[in-house]
Amino acid sequence: MNLRNVLPVAALFAPVVASAAQQPADVSAPELERIPVATSAQGQWQFAAAAQAALRKPKAARDTAARRAVAFAWVAVRVRFPAERTLAAEAAFRAGEQFRTLGDGVAAVREFECARALADDPALRSRAGVELAHAERRHGGLERALDLYLAISAQPDAPVRRRDEAALWVGKTYALLGRKLDAQRWLRHAAERATHALDRIRAFDEWAALYVALDDPEAAAGVIAACRAALGPVALEETPLGEEVRDALDSMRSIGLIERAVAQRRELTRAVSPSRVRERSR
Repeated sequence: MNLRNVLPVAALFAPVVASAAQQPADVSAPELERIPVATSAQGQWQFAAAAQAALRKPKAARDTAARRAVAFAWVAVRVRFPAERTLAAEAAFRAGEQFRTLGDGVAAVREFECARALADDPALRSRAGVELAHAERRHGGLERALDLYLAISAQPDAPVRRRDEAALWVGKTYALLGRKLDAQRWLRHAAERATHALDRIRAFDEWAALYVALDDPEAAAGVIAACRAALGPVALEETPLGEEVRDALDSMRSIGLIERAVAQRRELTRAVSPSRVRERSR
């Protein structure tokens, strides 16, 4: 995709290209130099937005080079117009999303970190923080991810559901770190305290799955029973939320995990029993 053909750029862009000396050390200057320089932050934003819109075409969506160019079009907004904090923060977030899709974890971390630092809006700041934590976790930075999830779960001005999401990921990350008791505590907290019914079901599901991983399907089944008791009244509602809750309860992945764990235990018992019979007959 030729980015210079996305918009009529004559009215939006200066005829010069930023030099390498103008670029921060953490960004690849050659790739930024291919992005036309706008005369305003709004113009730079319009260019990046139009470039991203072009990715909606099926062929373009599979074009890695085109997606990378779009990512740097968003980076250009942040780098060239840092004083426009609102636009720069949102542009950094969008760049992070593109780099995440590309599997470029280093660049995704950089942009989500910039978005979090630049954002004055608590909603965007906490959202960028969660995405930053996800990027760190995917690339092995579990301790760093845990610190971020903990911070967002306690961020007083973050949206409530974002705090609940972070709390759930605190529990899941503790599990990944092998800290099972901490994981149980946080997953139970998320299951019992989350404000939205669907968030509670996700937390109950992860809590039950943790018990299966600990070879305790009976405890896992107890968690499922507690979930159904807690969310049953909502599931009975003839409302869009009630339908969503019914679907979520029926599709909990931990139910299948429990069934397989119980089946494996039965198979093991059958395999062991004949051996015991033979030993006693000797």
